[in-house]
Amino acid sequence: MNILNYKLDTTNELLTSRIGLITLAHTIRVLDLSKTIDQHFPALGSNCALKASTFIKML
Repeated sequence: MNILNYKLDTTNELLTSRIGLITLAHTIRVLDLSKTIDQHFPALGSNCALKASTFIKML
């Protein structure tokens, strides 16, 4: 398993509600969930449509 080298420090800066997205992005990459997501969600008929995994990663 690939583990990112994180160093956590205390800070007085405000954190946003999106701070946990890095762990989600890391999990998707490590478990290769993009492939599984694309297998379970059908491709759209348009040539310009995004894959389901690309759409989920953009959220």
